[in-house]
Amino acid sequence: MRRLLLLLALMAVACSPIPRATEVKIDLALKTLVPADTVLMAGARVDALLKTPLYQTYFADKPVPAIDDLARRTGVDPRKDLWQLLFISNGRDGVLLGRGKFADQEALKPAIGEQRSLYKGYGLIGDGRTATLFINPSTAALGEMPALNSLVDQIPKSMGPPASLAALLKEIPPSAQLWAAYTGGAVKLPFDANSNLANVNRLLTGSQSAILFADLSAGMQATAQVTFSSIQGAQQARDSAQGLLGFARLGIRSGQKDLAAALDQIKVTQDQQRVKIQIDLSQELADRLLKSFR
Repeated sequence: MRRLLLLLALMAVACSPIPRATEVKIDLALKTLVPADTVLMAGARVDALLKTPLYQTYFADKPVPAIDDLARRTGVDPRKDLWQLLFISNGRDGVLLGRGKFADQEALKPAIGEQRSLYKGYGLIGDGRTATLFINPSTAALGEMPALNSLVDQIPKSMGPPASLAALLKEIPPSAQLWAAYTGGAVKLPFDANSNLANVNRLLTGSQSAILFADLSAGMQATAQVTFSSIQGAQQARDSAQGLLGFARLGIRSGQKDLAAALDQIKVTQDQQRVKIQIDLSQELADRLLKSFR
């Protein structure tokens, strides 16, 4: 009887559905480095992104400054040996973490104006203002010296994203190759103040939380979701987004049918204090659109 009960128990376990991942995939070696004061995380699953049709066709030969700079500083081949990137920020300082098959730091030759140094046993190569920190042979960090020193100081007590960020990460699907999560408060992203991307800093400062994710494995599916402190703030953001779409449609010239079709696939909705923008382009439409821009 005992053997029969044990056999039935084993069969029940074997037949039970395997739990599926319900949040974005983050390399554990990077995840455990996230300090407790982090308010923003943004990641790229580089190894998965490089395999997508859109990247292979339209972006494989284009420079990506952040990736290229990390590759130069660490000796990694970003097309083969870089697996994940993770940007973390406490609202004031940010650090770019990388996971990959990095070159032996002792074999790396510092660039002109750079030198080697140590901080609490960790090797750095930099110019005194910015540096590359080598945490282990497969994990490195790029940033300004104070931010890197703070990261090292917190390594012994870092236990992964704080609870507020961890909750947002569960809303990002594991299929996303590009993603970001933000828990509110003042933040300064490394964008040129004179560029359009500078508006992202202003938008985030006025919000309570936000997530962004994109999947390029079959076309282009992307979602941006921002929660504001009031319904009025959400209404203003929704109206602004819809107004921009309206202006974009007015600017469409004859013969730009693909652009018109793409704009039709952008949906802006509001639910109380939350505004969501969704983009859903098929592989065919994304191909035609990017070809026209190219």
